[in-house]
Amino acid sequence: MQSFADRPSFAAALGQRLQSWTQPEVWIASLSAGLVTGIIGVIRAISYASLIFSGPLALHLPTGLGMTVFSTGLTLGVVALTSGLPGMIATPLAAPTTIVALMAAAIATELAGADAEVTLVTVLAAIALSALLTGSLLLVLGLLRQGDRIRFVPYPVVGGFMAGTGWLLTKGFLQITTGRSFNPSLLLDLAQPEMLWRWLPGVGFAIALLIATRRWQQFWVMPATLLVCTASFFGALQLVDISLDQARAAGWLLGPFPDGAQLWQPLTVGAIAQIQWSAIAHQADSLVTVMFVTLLSLLLSNSSIELIVGRDLNLNREMKSVGLANLLSGLGSGMGGTQALPSTLLVNDLAANYRLTGLIAVLPSIAVLALGSAFLAYLPKAVLGSLILYLGLSLLWQWLYQAYFKLPLSDYLTVLLTLVLIDWLGFLPGIAVGFVMTVVLFMYRYSQVDVAQQVFSGATGHSNTLSRTPEQAALLAQQGQQIYALELQGFLFFGTANYLLNKVRDRLTQSSDSATATVPLRYVVIDFRQVTGLDSSAVLTFNKILKLARQEHFTLVLTNLLPDCAAALERGKGLDFESDRCQICPDLDRGLAWCEHQLLAPANLSDPPPASLSSLLEQQFLTSAQVTRFLPYLEPQAVPAGQSLYADAQPAPLYFIESGQVDVLLTLEDGRTKRLQTCASGQLLGEMRFYKKVPLSTAVITKTPCHLFALTPAAYQHMQATDPDLVEALQRHIVELLCDSLIRRGEQLRVMQ
Repeated sequence: MQSFADRPSFAAALGQRLQSWTQPEVWIASLSAGLVTGIIGVIRAISYASLIFSGPLALHLPTGLGMTVFSTGLTLGVVALTSGLPGMIATPLAAPTTIVALMAAAIATELAGADAEVTLVTVLAAIALSALLTGSLLLVLGLLRQGDRIRFVPYPVVGGFMAGTGWLLTKGFLQITTGRSFNPSLLLDLAQPEMLWRWLPGVGFAIALLIATRRWQQFWVMPATLLVCTASFFGALQLVDISLDQARAAGWLLGPFPDGAQLWQPLTVGAIAQIQWSAIAHQADSLVTVMFVTLLSLLLSNSSIELIVGRDLNLNREMKSVGLANLLSGLGSGMGGTQALPSTLLVNDLAANYRLTGLIAVLPSIAVLALGSAFLAYLPKAVLGSLILYLGLSLLWQWLYQAYFKLPLSDYLTVLLTLVLIDWLGFLPGIAVGFVMTVVLFMYRYSQVDVAQQVFSGATGHSNTLSRTPEQAALLAQQGQQIYALELQGFLFFGTANYLLNKVRDRLTQSSDSATATVPLRYVVIDFRQVTGLDSSAVLTFNKILKLARQEHFTLVLTNLLPDCAAALERGKGLDFESDRCQICPDLDRGLAWCEHQLLAPANLSDPPPASLSSLLEQQFLTSAQVTRFLPYLEPQAVPAGQSLYADAQPAPLYFIESGQVDVLLTLEDGRTKRLQTCASGQLLGEMRFYKKVPLSTAVITKTPCHLFALTPAAYQHMQATDPDLVEALQRHIVELLCDSLIRRGEQLRVMQ
């Protein structure tokens, strides 16, 4: 690892960075992309100021414009220097701005009788407080590394949030152009000639923006279209011989404003004393909404940027970067901002992914603040409003029209209801209801998923106990339907647990039918290997199944039960270790084997008497003469129960079982074991290990005291040299065993499909 002393100093690193900026390809790309994105940011800042400082606050528009432009420039610069993606562009965005506009309007209404200066400083303080709170939230989340935990937001909630933002922006367009708040009386007056000429040109300009930006995807299209719209506006005034004063009197231009008004006016110590904190406190819900909406906007923008640029971003770093920018903006009496997706993608398309790009983008904001308010009186409301309407219509088109063809009906209705509630009750209630609807829909859909991944009976699915006589196998095939097995999956909750209870009840109903009355249900095997957890409703369901077992005289066998699930079931009386109607087994195979043993016990079909190894070998693959030559190569071993056969055996021998039983186990990731098979007299162990291949099993343990014969690799090599016919017979036998094993596994898979 490189030591701290070996690392280049900060000054050296800064010098290298500055030197790279002097390269023509770097500064040319940064200059073009930075100026374009900076101009777009300023245009939007002016539009946002017109949205926030409209109606009763229109008199303070120069101050509002200075606030939004200052916030744009500061956010651009801070994020350019601190983001993990060089060329990241961050500015105030439309969604949080709509909340800020609603909050400012509510404060202005509450302070309608107060001095205009008091209203202004209170509104500015509320906006700055929203930036400070948002910045603190993002910074804390970033410092605590909570990015991965909050990254995912339900898609329908995002859609409803975006659609609601689009609708509020559309209403904001009418407020900018008409100077009146959106209400039923305004809708009645929109068709009046005097009002018509205020908003209709803005609609035309917004449609022009929509058409131009969709037909041409170049970076210059939006600024050029806005420039053409502005020129068209003034050209129309010239054609109909209307002076600027007349246009301003008709409400078509911004203003009038005091001469020489300073744009950026941060709060002073004296102004702080005038703030009406009670009015700000009444907007606590709006402050929380701004924080949440900004966080949501950052998550959406970050995910989209990652997708487009093909690079994973550190969300924790991005939250710290944007959080710092919001804090500094709030300290300067500015508003918050976050990653600007279109501008960042524009920088990426122009191959200008340098920090210099973001710094150059600050220059247009500085230029506007330096010019003062003289140019404001010449800005057409229709052009500024058209940008707001363009943003609103774009969101509504995407989430009300296009989403109808892309989303399931339930998700689309969630988007629609969220939009209506956002307009009716506000962002927080609307988004909260959207979340609730999404959770309810998820639970409903999840409850429709078959919680039982596999369902089979003991007649078709067997344990891996291989030492069965033909009589035992025939009895199990005849009586196996008395065993009913279910392999569960997923999380068991109230939506899926009742389905499991109905499965058991349906099987009991089948047992009572005349066609199947000869095979009553005696064992219900429920496997938990793929269960991730269960809630109290699921515990209650198992309590009901256990009561049903006592009433209907069947035994509940639970396998692969995790300790947490077992503890929850025991607390809720879904388990009863002292009852003969409840049995716990380590895995499904041993659970099935226990049920099979219970079925075989009354028939008194005893296991076949143990045979000598010589007779077993002669029955399987050797002649009598070959057995005589084969046995000297084997080493007899008496092994007690519970002994691991391959714990330290290197090289691994091949074992022949003369008597006893051996379990072949697989250790799972969570530490539990799964029995792959139980081998008994006459069977072979360790074929894969003997040929130095990786076996499927992880442990081979004697279940009972066993008498084994081991063929070591050294003895096998000697056999190859002296008795090759024995080697050939052994290899043929091993191949047959492997083929039989594959056939048996295939039958099990077919049963469980």
